[in-house]
Amino acid sequence: MRLKGAFRFALYAVFGLLFVSGALWILADQMKTRSELDSDAWQQAAALLLSTHGGAAMVTLMLLGALGPMHVQRAWRARKNLATGIVSLVMYGLLIATAFGLYYVGSEALRPWISLVHIVFGLGVPAVITAHILVGRASVAIVHQPVRGQRATAATLVPSDAPADGDLVGVMSKVG
Repeated sequence: MRLKGAFRFALYAVFGLLFVSGALWILADQMKTRSELDSDAWQQAAALLLSTHGGAAMVTLMLLGALGPMHVQRAWRARKNLATGIVSLVMYGLLIATAFGLYYVGSEALRPWISLVHIVFGLGVPAVITAHILVGRASVAIVHQPVRGQRATAATLVPSDAPADGDLVGVMSKVG
């Protein structure tokens, strides 16, 4: 169920932007609290990175919505790459839910926990995507691998190393 080139590129690009902007935001957020550094510059960087991350997340939501009928539904029906596909979908769901929580939940007691879950799962996305791609490609390679020693002829679709008709007649006359 490989994705078409342009869509696949868009998905990889936006996931890459999400990962980089999120990882750099973690760094900027840590650096803005250090007194020996220019905290205003780090504060501005953190704000820009968070805006970029949020914008990329909105594009990701659209792409994930398109991924449902284009990829997920077809793969589910074909029973292809289910384990890593389900893990991916659960991870995206958790990231969406925790992003919603970070943006809309006003509880200062819950915010650090929601943030931690979002960061841990966000940093795990590249590994899950890579596993999903590799397992998918491996399953396609196994399906398309020819069976050794049996080549079908185009006209009859009988393996070329099958016994000739004369051999079958001789064997059948001995049996009956």
